[in-house]
Amino acid sequence: MVFEIVERPAQRIAGSFWEGTFVEAADGAVRRLIAEMQEHHLRLHPKDHPMLVGLSWNDRPDGFRYLVGFVSKTAETTRHPGHVDLPAMRFVSAMHHPETGDVIAHYQHMFDWIASEGLVVDTSRLHFREEYEPGFVSLSLSSLRLMVPVTAPRVTDDAQSAP
Repeated sequence: MVFEIVERPAQRIAGSFWEGTFVEAADGAVRRLIAEMQEHHLRLHPKDHPMLVGLSWNDRPDGFRYLVGFVSKTAETTRHPGHVDLPAMRFVSAMHHPETGDVIAHYQHMFDWIASEGLVVDTSRLHFREEYEPGFVSLSLSSLRLMVPVTAPRVTDDAQSAP
């Protein structure tokens, strides 16, 4: 797996929120929301096929919140409308392909790489960002970009004064 540091500009991600357990997500709840968002967008914008973005907040012990949407200047009118305005952010990123194994294992490899590079995971805005290409079907059939927000390590006064 190849890791890279990427930047995303300040942007609004507009779409639908979902909140549930890891079991519900594994049973297809997030995949169904992704499909609904794709269908909704194609109905409103039949000639526009943008990348779909998923933002995740792992802020409960048995599950997480997830926003599935598109980069937008306005909030989309959806069944569960929502949006998040993000500042410019830096991420460690890697492509996940169906034939390369488990997404959770790939995220763990990313965390190991982040630590080895001396970077710091920054969950002050979100925990994960995923980018789905147009036509995404499922993890077993489609690729997606995995992203973890990071910052440079803090420099302490001791480190600044070291020779």
